[in-house]
Order: sequence, then structure tokens, then C-alpha cells
Amino acid sequence: MSRAYETIISGLSSFDPDERRLSVEASVNFGDREEVLGKLLDLLKDEDKGVRDAVATALVLIANRFEKSKKKIVEGICNLIYCKDIGVRNLASELLLKIGEDAFDQVSKLATHEDKDVRKIAIDIIGLMKAKFAVDFLVEKLNDPDPNVVTSVIEDVKRLVKFKQLNLIDMFSKSEFARLQIVEALGEIGKRAKDKKVVCNFLVEAFEISDDPILKGAIVEALGKAGDEKYIDFLIGLIHDENVAVRKMATVAVVELCAQLGYKFGMREDLFKLFFEQGKEIFERTDDLNFKVCFLKFASERIELDEVKSFIIQLLDGNGEISEKAFEIVNERAKEFILFSLKNSVDDESFINLVELALYNSKEIFEDSVLKNLVLEKLLEIFNRVGAEKKIAVLNLISSLDKVIFEEILQKVKMDSDPILKAYLMSI
Repeated sequence: MSRAYETIISGLSSFDPDERRLSVEASVNFGDREEVLGKLLDLLKDEDKGVRDAVATALVLIANRFEKSKKKIVEGICNLIYCKDIGVRNLASELLLKIGEDAFDQVSKLATHEDKDVRKIAIDIIGLMKAKFAVDFLVEKLNDPDPNVVTSVIEDVKRLVKFKQLNLIDMFSKSEFARLQIVEALGEIGKRAKDKKVVCNFLVEAFEISDDPILKGAIVEALGKAGDEKYIDFLIGLIHDENVAVRKMATVAVVELCAQLGYKFGMREDLFKLFFEQGKEIFERTDDLNFKVCFLKFASERIELDEVKSFIIQLLDGNGEISEKAFEIVNERAKEFILFSLKNSVDDESFINLVELALYNSKEIFEDSVLKNLVLEKLLEIFNRVGAEKKIAVLNLISSLDKVIFEEILQKVKMDSDPILKAYLMSI
């Protein structure tokens, strides 16, 4: 036995965590020896996180380098799934995922264990492997006696397979406890399916026979996710449903369908406005960025409406992706938005933001002297009623539009005692 090997074996049992970690890193070259593997697997439960992380990296390297050691490593990691320490179980799960398909046979044995919690962990690992060969195994586990295991399987298969490979529709009537998960899975599967008819028809039928308001809302959401414009009339018809959750999800579904499919909202203006108002209320309350982006795209299809212009102008605050999307919409029709803001009640900050955008991207519109003078008049009104910081923003805009008027205002500003304005004057 070489001195180097003896030093590593000794270091793996050291009281010093740094020595244990360094010994773990050096042990990779001896990863085909049972003594090394046994000590490394034990160290996955080490109290020091740095040691545990080093062991995790070493075991993956050894599994990839020494084919004969791989099975023992997988078996040892699988045994840790029984550990009561959730941190150890999570680390074991992560390692099995990194090893990947080579761990499937051993993990699949865990999925038949008598302990339902062990089965659930194993199912989650297999599902995250996203391996095509695991599909049939997961489908069989839809018959597991434990509801939590079944719901985990449903979560996994919706990411892995197309509808034709599943019997989720049959399960819907038999598994009342998992209906929400089944509906959600069908929405995801329908989104990827070339032929959405089977999924969408079932969802419509399930909606009609269901009396559970939560489930009905989930069905509407799934129908929207499936993304078939043939069912948009059905969704539009739900705008007056007595169920608040259904009305909300119908609005979300219609908005997202129109945005994603490029569907022109060829309905009566009053009906569009109804959806717009419902959608705006959801927009203002939700943190769902995807819906917010879709709603902007949906609304911009009817940009000629005053309600839409007013809503989009209010988003020009320069903060985040939504503001950027609003800037893009306004930038394409800057003059139209400027004229609208001059004729209608728009708050001062929004008007400032709008003019800043136009000056930066569409300065040529101010070659129209009439428009420029109207904007200057509005800016002067704003200047007289806002605080010092906003006054500076207005001054910068006026400077870009008309140097003469800017100089005239500067003379008045010099008489102001506000320290912010004084600092501004000193900087120009």
C-alpha cells in the first residue's frame, strides 16, 4: 500500500474538516477501491457542508471514471434515501440526478418500496431525469395506492410525454383526489400536442359536468394553456359566468390565447372593453410576468382606444420588463400618444416620461412646430406645479426642445432658493 494512499485514507477520518475535504479531493484517483468508496459514502453525512459538497463532486467524478465503481456508488447513495435527515436525502437525490440514466435501475427499485415517502422521492428523481425510457414505468405508477405518489407521477408525466401515451382522461373519473393535477397536466400536454382536439373536448365536457368551482377554474386555465383558438368562443362565453374564479381564468385564458396565437380580437368593441377592464384588474393585482406581457400584447391590438392608450402611458416608469414593453408599444406610435396626452388627462410624471421617450427615439416628430409648441406649453404648466426634482426633468426636456425658452426659465430659477435647483444651476 503506497504512502500516498495511506495518507488519504487517514485524512478521510481526520478531525480537521479541511483535511477531510482535501483528502476527499485527492481520493478520486483511487475511486476503484472499495475502502475509498465506503469512506466517501459515509462522509456524505459529514457535519461539514464543505466536506459533503466535496464528496458529492468526487463521487460523480469516480462514477464517470470507473465503470466498475458506478453500481456500488449508486447503491450506496440510494441507501441514503432512507436517512431521516432531509438534508442528506436531498443531497442523495441531487447526486442520483447527476449520475442520470445509469442510476435508473436502482432508483426504480426504490419506487416500489413499501414506504410511500421513499416511493415518492424515487418518483420525483425519475421524473426529473426526463428520460424517455422512464415513461412506461411512470405510467404504471399512476396506479400506486398512495395519492401523494400518484400526484407526483402526474406532475412528472406532464413534462415528459404526449397525451396519446397516457390514460389521464380515464383516471379523471376514478381519482377524485388528483383531479386538479390531472387537469393541469392535460393543459400542459395539450400545449405540446399537434392534435389538441381530444384534450380540449374532454376539458370542455369536464367543465360542463363539474360542480366544483375550484376545479372549473382549473379546467378553464388548462383549456387556455392548450392553446387552440377553436375554443376561444367557448372561453369568451364564460365572461359572464356566475363563478368569479371561472370569469377570472376565462379572462386570463382569452388574453393569453390572443397574445400567443396572434389572434385578432375580432369581437364587438364593447366586449373587448369588458375583457380589457377585467384583464386590467388582474394585471394590477398579479405578479405573473407572463400574463402581464400577454395582456400588453392583447391590449395593443386595440391601441386606437383611449382606455388602452391611457393604461399603457401609466406604465412608462422605466422600471422592469413591463415598462420596457410599454416603451416599445409607445415608441411605434409616439406622435399619436403625445397628441392623446395633450387632449386628455394624463398625470404629470407620465407626460414627462412620454416626452422623454419621444425625444430619445422619435425626435423628428417635434419638427412639427404646432406639436412642439403644445408640448412646451404643457411642460411649462407642469414646471409650475411640481417639486424641484421634477422641475429639473422638465428643464432638461425644454432645453432639448427650445433653447430660448430654456434660457428664459433659467433666469427665473436663479431666484429660487431650493438647494436641488441651485445644484442643478451649478452643474450646467
